[in-house]
Amino acid sequence: MRKFNPLVSIVIPVYNGENYLKEAIDSALAQTYENIEIIVVNDGSVDNTESIAKSYGNKIKYFKKKNGGTSTALNLGIKNMKGEYFSWLSHDDMYYPNKIKRQIEELSKLKNRNTIMMTDLDGINEKYKKIYKTNYIEHINEYPPREKSFLHPIIYNQTHGCTLLIPKKCFEEVGLFDEKQLVAQDFEFFYRAFSKFPHKLIPEILVTARDSSNRQGRRSHSKGDEEYSALYIKMINNLTEEDYKLLAPSKIEFFKDMKNFFHEAGYTIAYNYIISRMISNLQISSNDIIGNKFNGYDLHLCLRKNGMDSKMLVLNKESNDINTIKYNFLKQNATKNLLTKTFFLESEIIHMHLIHNIIDLNYLPIISKIKPTVITLHDPFFLGGHCVHHFDCEKWKEMCYDCQYLNEEFPLEHDISSLNFILKKDNIQRSNIFAIVSSKWMEKQVKQSPIWKNKKIYFLPFGINQNIFKPISKSEIIKIKKDLKINVKNSVIMLRADDGKFKGLDIVKNTLNKIDEKNISIIVVGKKNLLNEFKNKFDIHEYGWIKDDLFLAKLYQISDLFLMPSRQETFGLMAIEAMNCETLVIALDSPGSALPEVINSPSEGIAVKEEKYPDTVIKMLKNNSLRNNLAKKCYEFAKENYNLETYLEKLTNIYLEIIEFHKNNVMNVESKVLLSQLKKIENTELDESTLMATNNKILYLYRKLPINFRKKVKRILRLNETSKS
Repeated sequence: MRKFNPLVSIVIPVYNGENYLKEAIDSALAQTYENIEIIVVNDGSVDNTESIAKSYGNKIKYFKKKNGGTSTALNLGIKNMKGEYFSWLSHDDMYYPNKIKRQIEELSKLKNRNTIMMTDLDGINEKYKKIYKTNYIEHINEYPPREKSFLHPIIYNQTHGCTLLIPKKCFEEVGLFDEKQLVAQDFEFFYRAFSKFPHKLIPEILVTARDSSNRQGRRSHSKGDEEYSALYIKMINNLTEEDYKLLAPSKIEFFKDMKNFFHEAGYTIAYNYIISRMISNLQISSNDIIGNKFNGYDLHLCLRKNGMDSKMLVLNKESNDINTIKYNFLKQNATKNLLTKTFFLESEIIHMHLIHNIIDLNYLPIISKIKPTVITLHDPFFLGGHCVHHFDCEKWKEMCYDCQYLNEEFPLEHDISSLNFILKKDNIQRSNIFAIVSSKWMEKQVKQSPIWKNKKIYFLPFGINQNIFKPISKSEIIKIKKDLKINVKNSVIMLRADDGKFKGLDIVKNTLNKIDEKNISIIVVGKKNLLNEFKNKFDIHEYGWIKDDLFLAKLYQISDLFLMPSRQETFGLMAIEAMNCETLVIALDSPGSALPEVINSPSEGIAVKEEKYPDTVIKMLKNNSLRNNLAKKCYEFAKENYNLETYLEKLTNIYLEIIEFHKNNVMNVESKVLLSQLKKIENTELDESTLMATNNKILYLYRKLPINFRKKVKRILRLNETSKS
């Protein structure tokens, strides 16, 4: 068998290198591997470089050019090299004698000889003292999947240009060094090369690299920051999910690694970028699994998947997520004690969701003073003094009193809606809090509320995972129907069953009563046994609350219609899920609902008045062509307007804007001192002695009430005392 003995070209670019050039050339000539050529490229030096190079005569190939930067010198050497492999040697670095030999030996063992070979190195200073040595295999051993990553050595800075042996074919495929790059030309090329060509590490020290003050990177720190930052940002943006899995245990861990590296390297642009990608945030809501798609839990998981350091705080925890924390909001002083908790103190932004009656709003001004704070208003609860939905009442537009819906959600034994209204108004007005709404309908409501006067409101529709909620083929629909024991010839109506006052169950029942067709299957999610009266008329399949999105998507996908006749709805997440599965949504045209806007009725989805609802459903069941045409339009609209990635990108920008505003306009000496003091008592449980300030606050607010409301409050308080005794 013919011995593997390729010609290796050692290229030495040099600029004003009279101090060390001789040592570099001598180390190249001392290689124990004999089939080499040495190319020295003088990049316009004005010192004694040329005479040193020429003193070697025909032992080297010498080229001289005008000064143009390291890239131009390397490229000239590459264009004139005869070797099958390229080895870069900086003029102030040195090879150990067996550098090339060991690389060729290991390369000869590989099936693919178009592999980039790597080694370790010694670092020395200008006085030849060893100041460090690399151990690249150690970084791989910390997380073994890195060995399979093409990009690991580049993105983690686990390589050095002079330790490499690069196949000439690599330049033919990915091009030469970028001559526009003045500092980052090495890693910019390596990124292109390592993206396409495999590499192998020889865990041996075969090179000496000099930490010289004359290095170009040192001479151009600001340019280095600019070029390397741009390169690393590009690399990160081009990473796939599979890349992340090979690079680190999680995306968050990878971003933390990058943050530390950019900080140490002084790449401030890249550092600020990565910080913006991994915002430490605390999501606060009542539950995690129940209502997971709109209560912040799914958002929390998505943020973590995207590399953000997100934690979630809930009253009722059902998940196994270690970053979701159960917190007893019902305990006395719970909100006050929240201020000392590590997960609060370490967060860069607080995002509140369903915090109805779990967060003491008296502390909202303090929370938003020391931490950027935003709340997603999922319903109008924070627009008034009591109701989650206001129905036909408009008192909330000025001030709540004599509430006619005391027995609705969060029932009140006595009417303190006016007191609640003023407490909410006072606390929110004194807070540096921002709001997010998911529909224009809700945005309009918030802007009419005195409680939110002059507060910044962000409009941000929810996004869903369109890799799960998507159309499927007819053959797939038939298969799912068979699996679920649904007649493949039946028309399928899907709905959420809920006997809440504003969910429109009565409209659904009225509609089902008027449907004469017999070949109908009904898929019911939500509460069970609410449609028992129709079990003899229709083929009914009840599934309860579904936590598996893949299964939920299947139900949408096989449905012809999705009924959502809510009288009160601030968004309607199930509607956009159905639309994304190419299912026609029929909603109620109600002044208390955002659904007509969300489904873009009448262009895509359909929203009609209550009296026309049954006839519309019947018409769509009978007219397959019209229904299918509208369903396709529903899908196209939802695909464009409710994308999860777009939602997360816009939310991240909102976070950054709020954080920046807080830093420049809210965070002052007082809030900094407060934050530092809270950190000193981190995780301390505060006692009841601090309640006095809160009690005084309530008394102050009470005195601001009009006199007729004060009398009512006094009467209520007397009634309470009587009932206690």
